[in-house]
Amino acid sequence: MISSCSGDRPGLARRRLDRAPAVALLAAAAFCIGAFAGCSDSRDPAQIGTQAWGAYDVAVELRPPPPRPGHNEVVVIVSGEHHRPVYDALVSVRADATQPWVQAIEDGHVGVYRRAIVLARGPAASVQVRLQRGDADSVLAFPVTLAP
Repeated sequence: MISSCSGDRPGLARRRLDRAPAVALLAAAAFCIGAFAGCSDSRDPAQIGTQAWGAYDVAVELRPPPPRPGHNEVVVIVSGEHHRPVYDALVSVRADATQPWVQAIEDGHVGVYRRAIVLARGPAASVQVRLQRGDADSVLAFPVTLAP
């Protein structure tokens, strides 16, 4: 009879030993994923830039990454002191100066505004963001390199 450390259940120790390679494989996979994540830069591939607007930070993302000619979703994230969301701004976007402004839709009270725009074909483009809050009214431009 095979002795086991589980008392009156001799098969339990054998099952635990059978799982050991699977647990080791999962641990190694988790380590590799963590190592690769640590080696990459922390920048979101969708983010095209961050600029200051007075005391506020404005980050712009285009989705899906990388940006391509045609319809793209613009995500504008406005945050204030201590990264607190600015949710009472009026945010409008456009792909270039010839297009009309379109108002971005606020995504809850989290300082995130979204809108789809059409980026024209060409090697480079620019996303313009118009920000209004109280008496402040500014336009920020974010250059975009389009994928072929």
